[in-house]
Amino acid sequence: MKERLLWLYRNITALRRRRIQASLRQRGQVPIGILFYHRVADCHPNPWTLSCSDFARQLDWLQQHFDIVSLAEAQLRMRAAYCDRPTISITFDDGYAENAAFAIPELARRNLTATYFVSTDFVRSGRSFPHDVAAGQPLPPNTIDQLREFAALGIEIGAHTRTHPDLGQIHDPETIESEILGSVHDLEDWLGQAVQYFAFPFGLPENTTRLAVDCIAAAGLAGFCSAYGAWNWPGTAGYHLRRIHADPGIESLENWLTFDPRKLYKHVTLPFAEPQLTLSRRQPTTNSSLTSPHFVG
Repeated sequence: MKERLLWLYRNITALRRRRIQASLRQRGQVPIGILFYHRVADCHPNPWTLSCSDFARQLDWLQQHFDIVSLAEAQLRMRAAYCDRPTISITFDDGYAENAAFAIPELARRNLTATYFVSTDFVRSGRSFPHDVAAGQPLPPNTIDQLREFAALGIEIGAHTRTHPDLGQIHDPETIESEILGSVHDLEDWLGQAVQYFAFPFGLPENTTRLAVDCIAAAGLAGFCSAYGAWNWPGTAGYHLRRIHADPGIESLENWLTFDPRKLYKHVTLPFAEPQLTLSRRQPTTNSSLTSPHFVG
């Protein structure tokens, strides 16, 4: 029913959407979108799972209508004062093993890139995420070997904390540092390459704090991702990367990305001043005191 209603709404507002798009392109103010997925699989569906056929269908549509670019290229287009090309970046959160079966190979087959954010303690231990256990369906996380395979296919690996906590509820600097920089260092030790981006678990404004963002900036990461649904506009700093949820399905995705007038200018500000930083390329760190000493890879 919801998909049908979205289809009707999108068609009713189609003329207005086309006029908005034409105006934005003419003025060079086409916003940049960043999508986030979690798990692509045909078994054990849940609200954070998209079927393989729906994922392929979304990619078909995205390739017809957008430049699909890396987060670094998306940032460059944000920092430019002028953008007249519809632009999308693809990201994943958490780190589910099933993504190795279809989603990542499908991206590679299409020569598309993505940024894959991983909570490293689950990769290290093989434990399922608590939210999956609570839902009665423990699902396997990625393995270190899978992450190495993804990186070899051109997928960028990003940090998503070690244990997937709500960082908005953590006020101890050492715990924040262990969660954020610990996950960065875990990945750099496993992959032998620098981690450039971090995505906040849950990703709402209340889950995002100055303490955590200051830690990310001090580490020299190139940017951080939220997850509350918003566009990124040309002429902005591009350090805070706002993302749109892509898991719900094709109608929801097309409704967002054809400039739903209700959502186009949605702008939720964080309750603190955001860093105004330039792009950086980090070198991987090794032998960090934050890297778990019991891991042997």
